[in-house]
Amino acid sequence: MGATPRGHLLLVEDEHLLRTLVSQFLRGEGFEVVEACDGGEGVERFLDSGPFDLVLLDLNLPVFSGVEVCRRIKQATPDQRVLICSAAILRDHEAALSLLGVRHYLTKPYHPEDLLAHIAREQEPAGLRSSRRSA
Repeated sequence: MGATPRGHLLLVEDEHLLRTLVSQFLRGEGFEVVEACDGGEGVERFLDSGPFDLVLLDLNLPVFSGVEVCRRIKQATPDQRVLICSAAILRDHEAALSLLGVRHYLTKPYHPEDLLAHIAREQEPAGLRSSRRSA
C-alpha cells in the first residue's frame, strides 16, 4: 500500500521540458500530479479528475488561454484554488483573474522551493490563510 500523497495537483503547462521537470520534482516531493499540455486538455483533465488541492496554471497556453481555463474551472468548482505560474502576468490578466478569486502568482522562472512554499500556503485552511495575510 502506497503512502498518502501530500496533495493532488493539476499542472497546466505547454512547455514540455518545464512541465516534465516540475512534475517530476513535485512527484519526488510526494504529490500526485496530473499534467495537461494546453488549455483544452487542462479543462478536460479538471473535469475528469478534479477537483484538485491546487491547480498550477500557466497563462500563455494554446487552445484556451490560462484566464479562460481558470474561468471554466471556476464555473465547474467555484472554490477551486488556482496558482498562476507564468512569465507574463499582465494587469489585464490580474484584473480578470481577481474577479475569478485568484490572488496568488508565481513568476517564471521560479525556484522549486518557492513553488513548494506557494503550494504549502495554498493548502492551509482558509481561516489561517486570511489571518496570515492580515498580519
